[in-house]
Amino acid sequence: VGPRGSVEIPEGATVRSFPTGHVYPGLIDAQTDAYTDNNLRADGSLDAGTPLALDLQLRNTSDDRLIEAGITTAYIAVRSGGAQRGQGAVVRPTAAGFELWPSQERNAVQLRMTQGPQPSHALVRQQQLDGMANLFDGLDDYQKAADEHAKALTKYQKDFEDYLAFHKKKKDGDKKEGDKPATSPTAPAAPAKAEDGQGGERRRPVGPGGGPGGGRRNQGGGQSSAFDPAAAAPLAADPTEAAQFEAVVDALLALAQDPPKQDPPRPPTGGPAPAQGGPAPGTGGEKKDEAKTEDGPKRPTYPKAPPTDPVKEALLRVRDGSLALRVEAHRPDEIRAALALQQKYQLPRLVIEQAYGAAPLAGALAQNGAAVVLTELWPGSLPKIYGDFDVLALPQALANAGVPFAIASGSARRAAALPLCAAAAVGRGLDADAALRALTLTPAELLGIQKDTGSLQVGKFADVLVTDRPLFASDCRVRLVLSKGKTQFEAP
Repeated sequence: VGPRGSVEIPEGATVRSFPTGHVYPGLIDAQTDAYTDNNLRADGSLDAGTPLALDLQLRNTSDDRLIEAGITTAYIAVRSGGAQRGQGAVVRPTAAGFELWPSQERNAVQLRMTQGPQPSHALVRQQQLDGMANLFDGLDDYQKAADEHAKALTKYQKDFEDYLAFHKKKKDGDKKEGDKPATSPTAPAAPAKAEDGQGGERRRPVGPGGGPGGGRRNQGGGQSSAFDPAAAAPLAADPTEAAQFEAVVDALLALAQDPPKQDPPRPPTGGPAPAQGGPAPGTGGEKKDEAKTEDGPKRPTYPKAPPTDPVKEALLRVRDGSLALRVEAHRPDEIRAALALQQKYQLPRLVIEQAYGAAPLAGALAQNGAAVVLTELWPGSLPKIYGDFDVLALPQALANAGVPFAIASGSARRAAALPLCAAAAVGRGLDADAALRALTLTPAELLGIQKDTGSLQVGKFADVLVTDRPLFASDCRVRLVLSKGKTQFEAP
């Protein structure tokens, strides 16, 4: 990037020449409804936790071809009649459609704090503004519950580690060398031959049909129920098998020392049967629990998480500045209410959209660090009710007061006319460089993507627009559009 002669062109690079052309950064439309359908635009059920990115789609119409107008980045929002309008998304238009900007699918929360051009009573507008303020009530309690749950999780993790460590130490302490069987499994003794009552060799249990009983219990009583580790020892002296055998032996010996509880003996015929699980007749007392409780930490209980509210989650991000709050407010009283909301809840990033009556409040906007996005910059575009607002002179008034502002199309159908919107402001006194900034770097700053786009600088994306004449000329035509250095549109 640089003037002719100051940049070394790599060997083999593609060279495009436009002797009478003009080069600009790719344009950024700070507000458009591109890639949305009529249903989404009219959806009044959207809330502050609804991401619009999930519903964006191609319609395969001329409205989708923002790239041909030189727009390489766009902020997508809708103007539904609801007080909450979801979360706007940043996209990168391409020749084939668009791509969501990674990490910018939820860029700002959209609110509506106006009745629009329709006449309305001041009390009605005040009720609507109070409703917007109520959205932020209860955020502290919600955040406190989340913080307490996070602390409870940390404590649970520590307690559970202590619980596991105690029982592991106890288990290791219970393992003593004297508990192992005297007969070594690596060198087992020869199994003794059990004699039957006739002096002969013990026979295998007989199963049904006279065949061997396999692994089943001996129904005829010929198989002993006592476990003999020496008799069951493997004949091979393999160390691995021996170790496995030793583990099985330890488990079975432990079971033999503490056999499972058996059913109580049946009483004599005619006597009452003892209650199951109760004391045996004649004992004169309740059955004592022989198991002794070992001292040690109890198993901790996993803390229950508080309910999650997507709206409050979004507004918390607005309050900490990770999301911007974009509010549509037209009249001075609506703009004042938006500024009061910002001050009350200490909101770092406030953007007021369509602020037609912002001229007398330009100083207050600058003092609060609020920004403005202007649409409908057309001669005679506003209804007569806005007749007192000189919207075409507003950009110059904001620039004089130091208020950051962007100029946007507001609609996908006006994408090609985006430079003409800025040109209309230039015709009412706005400096051409300030108008160009309102289409490039300022909207990039409002969207939080100025490190990657918005100007032609080393280290940023190669988002480049080439026109055949100055951008604000009425007959200006787009010749070439590069997005991240790749050609997305070239005029024939």
